[in-house]
Amino acid sequence: MIDVSLKGVRCRAAQEILDIEGTVSASTEGTIIYELEGEGGQLVNVHWDDGSRSLVSSEEIVITDPVTWQ
Repeated sequence: MIDVSLKGVRCRAAQEILDIEGTVSASTEGTIIYELEGEGGQLVNVHWDDGSRSLVSSEEIVITDPVTWQ
């Protein structure tokens, strides 16, 4: 199921991330598009500031925006 509750929240790569389209450097910033529950845990689709998009593990990013739950 797709969860869009964090859509638009800013994040950054906590480490270097290897992706099919290339490498996302550590500390690269981006915006969350949606979250997805996967077999291995929570996956997050991120639109990085360099224009690329990646589906990454929630453990590979750090939320940089303050999040207020409603």
